Amino acid sequence: MRRFRLKVLPLQVALAVTAPAALAADEPAGEEAPGRYTPLALANRAAWSGPDDAFAGRFQLGGAYTFDDNYSFGQYNGLSEETLTLIGDLRWQDYSNGDSYWRASFSDLGLDTREGQVTWGMADRMRLTLGFDSQQQVRNDSGATPFSGDYRQSLPADWVSGVNTGDFSALAGALHGFDRELDRDTLSLAFEARLAERWRLRSNLSHEQKEGHGDIGAGIYIDAASADSVLLRAPVDYATTEADLGLAFAGDKLHLDGELAWSRFDNDKDLLSWQNPYANFGADVAYPAGTGGMSLAPDNEQLRGRLVGHYLFSPKVRLQFDGSYALASQDDDYLDYTVNDALSVTEPLPAGDLDGEVASGTFNGKLLLMPWRKFSAQVYYRLRDRDYDVDRDGYLYVRGDGGDQPDSALTVYNTTHDLTSQTGGLEASYRLPLRSKLTLGYAYEEVERSNAAVEKTEEDRYTLTYRIQPWSSVSARMELLYADRAADTYAWDQSYYALLDAQLINATPDSQRYINHPQLYQYYLANRERYEGKLNLTVLPGERWNLNFNALWRYDDYDQSQLGLTESEWIGGHLSLSYAAADDLTASLYGGYDRYDGNQQSRAFRGGQEKNAFEIFPPLPQASDPNQDWTLDATDHSVTLGANLHWRPAPDYEIELDYSYVDTRGEQELSTQPGASVSASDLPNVNTRLHHVEAGATWHVVDDVSLRLDYQFYSYESDDWAWENVEANTLDKVLTFGQDNPDEDIHYVGVSAIYRWQ
Repeated sequence: MRRFRLKVLPLQVALAVTAPAALAADEPAGEEAPGRYTPLALANRAAWSGPDDAFAGRFQLGGAYTFDDNYSFGQYNGLSEETLTLIGDLRWQDYSNGDSYWRASFSDLGLDTREGQVTWGMADRMRLTLGFDSQQQVRNDSGATPFSGDYRQSLPADWVSGVNTGDFSALAGALHGFDRELDRDTLSLAFEARLAERWRLRSNLSHEQKEGHGDIGAGIYIDAASADSVLLRAPVDYATTEADLGLAFAGDKLHLDGELAWSRFDNDKDLLSWQNPYANFGADVAYPAGTGGMSLAPDNEQLRGRLVGHYLFSPKVRLQFDGSYALASQDDDYLDYTVNDALSVTEPLPAGDLDGEVASGTFNGKLLLMPWRKFSAQVYYRLRDRDYDVDRDGYLYVRGDGGDQPDSALTVYNTTHDLTSQTGGLEASYRLPLRSKLTLGYAYEEVERSNAAVEKTEEDRYTLTYRIQPWSSVSARMELLYADRAADTYAWDQSYYALLDAQLINATPDSQRYINHPQLYQYYLANRERYEGKLNLTVLPGERWNLNFNALWRYDDYDQSQLGLTESEWIGGHLSLSYAAADDLTASLYGGYDRYDGNQQSRAFRGGQEKNAFEIFPPLPQASDPNQDWTLDATDHSVTLGANLHWRPAPDYEIELDYSYVDTRGEQELSTQPGASVSASDLPNVNTRLHHVEAGATWHVVDDVSLRLDYQFYSYESDDWAWENVEANTLDKVLTFGQDNPDEDIHYVGVSAIYRWQ
């Protein structure tokens, strides 16, 4: 069974596994590096061996029972229903034929999360693999809806409409539950062959079908600020096909790997419509005649090419590169401006479809140098480019299916968002005594955007890293970073002029020509200073002990932002301790704490004359008045604890225990300054708590037969105020599902037999 749970991976391990080697060897050929650094997190780990290692095949068969319906415990593992399920797993391989081999593996055969793979190959010559993979996502199904149907959702014949949800007198009798499940089934074919000593060919083909129901918010309106809104089941029927062809060359100095890939996304439907439950906007729009509609994800294709490689100029100089180019296209026919035939539409669409393309390119290049024994350096360059090929047209769309087509002054225009990001950098490292290394780094990043509030941002990043292993049992790594991002003049009115028609712009006072308040900067475009520190420590207290600690501190200061996100801080620390006693016992403990703090400044104001954001003399309109400001201090805490044990008390018995605990708290404190014209009060805290126990015991009855017992206890609860005591009609203008907070205590028991053969 595939299980998804939080685990703490010591950062020292992650760095050792993922960091690319600077050169083919850290030292010139023929020399041994004295006092060479060793990643201790990879040391002192005994490999766990079991009886399966000596057999060609293994089959597990049994039954399991989940003791209650749920949607948190079974969100991804196929165990969301109270029912008896089949335990079925198969592993079989045959390498007895010297010329060829085959292997097969199938797991979770009794669940909706089953997967399998069959491979046939000839050693170092070719390999063919067929596979399937089924996944399921289950979400909170405690809510209810009065709508029936999938892509055309309607209300009961005896529905009683009203101006607000509180007027829906027939709602209680119309509500019914529904499933919120998404099933994903993938078939795949993979082929790999050695064409010659230095050439390899590979190809992959996969087809994925995704079906089920999610959820989506919808509304009928004339002004989007006051829509008659509903939550709807969102049917899903997607198909994705992917294919690629790759060719690799491995020379003495040059290595190349090229790939061509194609993908297509198909959506079976293009429209979701619903009957309007409200009694607003006139007889043509109100219940029962009124209908709302929204478009669904369009079909699209992408063609991509990629080339990866490296060239070894000498044992001290290497070039690495990775480049790709992709072209995505979308030309689905447009839907009509409205699904309500009773509404008047006189101006047609400007085109039949988007006929749009987006070209994306990336390049990563790195030159690695070791000019002398203790010194190494690398120079790198990264490029990311996105280029739209889409006509700019005006769309006189019907606002929210709430009325006739508006006047031409309300035409809106689509925009493109081209982007070019370039980063150049240099890192230099020098080995010091005590098996230590000091690294200095500098990077410069420039990002250019079109149709954005800021055309160009520039960022300088400086890093200082020190790594040391003073004793064979202790290693540490420390890193400091400072980054300074500077933005061009913030064009707060850019999105306004790009979206709207000249007629409306000219009819609007200069002081109101904006969408976001002029002092509200988008955080990813705003000036920012970042300070960051990391510490990773690994200690081996004894021959079989391993202690790891990593910590992170990060502070972001948006020093030019008056409204929006102005500062944030993240502090985290994680500790793990493991013990490995040969093949008989392994155990570990881990714990961690993370805290995020964010400060956001905001201003409350209405439209019309109150939207003037540039007045400096009283009486001030609301958009210009600092007394309309309010502040949000948001803090998120999370604590993780866990332990696991794998023990073999006797040759024929194995015991496995795993416990994980997660506790989170979200705080949102709202405040105003003294003398403010607005008032604010804190939102309730949101707390979640998870306990998860997994236990397993195996008895090896004879060499080829074992019996296994599995048990799980899962407890999860949350008190999110957004769901607490919120019924379907609690909000006047939003008909919700009225779902409950999760509160689950789930037991799972499985019993199975395992048979092995030679």
